[in-house]
Amino acid sequence: MSGAAPRSRAGERGIALAAAVFAMVALAALLAGLWFAALQEYRIGENVVGARRAFDAAEAGLDAAVAGWDPGTLDRLGVADTAAFSGSLGGGAASYSGVVERVGPALFLLRSTGREARGPSRATLAAVVRLAPLRLGVPAALVASGPVRLGAGATVDALAADTGGACAGGAHAAAGVVVADAADLDISDCAAGSCLRGTPVWGVDTALRHASVTLLGESGWASLVAAAETLGEGGAPPPAARVWYAPGDLTLPAEVPAGPAVLLVQGDLVLDSGTQLSGLVVVRGRLIVRGAGGVIRGAALVAGADLSALGGASAGIVHSRCLVDQALAAAAPARPLLERSWTAIY
Repeated sequence: MSGAAPRSRAGERGIALAAAVFAMVALAALLAGLWFAALQEYRIGENVVGARRAFDAAEAGLDAAVAGWDPGTLDRLGVADTAAFSGSLGGGAASYSGVVERVGPALFLLRSTGREARGPSRATLAAVVRLAPLRLGVPAALVASGPVRLGAGATVDALAADTGGACAGGAHAAAGVVVADAADLDISDCAAGSCLRGTPVWGVDTALRHASVTLLGESGWASLVAAAETLGEGGAPPPAARVWYAPGDLTLPAEVPAGPAVLLVQGDLVLDSGTQLSGLVVVRGRLIVRGAGGVIRGAALVAGADLSALGGASAGIVHSRCLVDQALAAAAPARPLLERSWTAIY
C-alpha cells in the first residue's frame, strides 16, 4: 500500500520568497538611510569648510587693506569717496574683494567679501579704521644735532604768520634754531643776528646728541619710510605722493609738487635751484642751501646745516606748525579701532 503525497497548506505558498524580498527591501532602505545621512554630513562639512574659507578670505581682505594702506591715495579720498581692493588666499582656495570708503575726516569704513573658489560660500565683513598720524612737537624752525652755519641772505624765521590755504593767519611761538651745543651755531656772517627770528631766537637741547634720528626715533623714521615713495638722485617727487624718501644724497630740482609733504633723506640734501618745499624735512646728513637757494616752509630736522654759500641769493626756513601737522596727517597710516573694529554682514 502506497502512502499519500503531502499537500501544501492553503496560503503558505511563496512565503519564503516574500520574506526574502521584504528583508532585501528593509536592508536597502537602511542602506539608503545610512547613505543619505552620510551624504548630508559630508555636505554639512563641506559647507562649514567653505564658510570658514570665505570668512578667512574676508578677514584677510580687511587685514590686507590695512597693512597695504597707501596714504598718498587713500588719505586723499573725499568723504563718501571709495577705492577698491582685491586679492586671494594662498593656493587659490578663496578670494576677496572690497572697498574703502571715507566716512569722516579721520575715519574709513572697509567692506570685504570673501568667496570660496569651488563653492557658493561667501562672507562679508566690515571694519572701521582711523588715521593715526605721528605726533611730533617741533620746537623750532630748524632743529640740528650737529653744526649749523648761517650766512648772509639766509633767514630762519619762527615768528612769521602762515599764509595761504587752511593755515592762513596762524602762528605759533617757537625758537628759530635749536642745537645740541651752543658752539654748534655759527651766525658770525649775519649782521647782529638778523638771520634769526624766534622765541627764543635760538636754544640748546643736549638730548639731541643722543637722538638716533632727530626727534623722530627709529620707529617714527621707519614708519614714515615704509609709507614713502623712493626718490633717485635729482629725481622729482611724484605729484600724488605725500611722503618722499631718498636712500642717499639728494639734490632737488627747482619744481616739486605743491602741498605739504614729508621729505626723508638718508644722506645730504642740497637745495640750489630756488626749490620751494612745504611740510616736514628730515635729513640724516646735512642740509646744504647754496647757489639760487631755496625755501622750506614748515620745519627741518637735520644732523647739520650749511646756509652760507648763497652768492647773493636768499634762502630760508619759515616755521609753520600747521604745515608740519598737515604733512604728517597726509602721511598717516590707518589703524583699526580698539576693541572689536569689525563686524560680520550677512
